[in-house]
Amino acid sequence: MKTNIRDILKGKFLVKEDAYRSWNFIVFITMLSLISITSSHMMDRKIRKITKISEEIKELKSEYADIHSQCMKMQLASFVRKKLVNRLKHLESPPYELVMEDTKNIDS
Repeated sequence: MKTNIRDILKGKFLVKEDAYRSWNFIVFITMLSLISITSSHMMDRKIRKITKISEEIKELKSEYADIHSQCMKMQLASFVRKKLVNRLKHLESPPYELVMEDTKNIDS
C-alpha cells in the first residue's frame, strides 16, 4: 500500500478500511498535547504565584527591619531624654521600695 503526499493532504488515510489505527493515534497525540498544554499553564500559574509571594516576603522583611531599627532607637536613654526634656528628670539615686505589713495578721 503506497501512499503519496497528495493522499495524506486530502485525508484519505482517515477513511480507509484500517483507518481506526490512524484515528487511535490521532486521539492519543491530541490527548498528550492537551495534557502538556494544561500542565504548562498550571506551572506558569504557580510560578507567578511564587514570584508574587517572594516579592511580598521581601517587602515584609524590609518593613520589619525598618520598624525594628526604629524600636531599637526608641529604647535608647538619649532618645527617651530628648522626648521627655521638661516632664521627667533623670534619677541620681535608685528608687526605693515601701513595704507595708498586714496589721490584721499580727493582732490574731
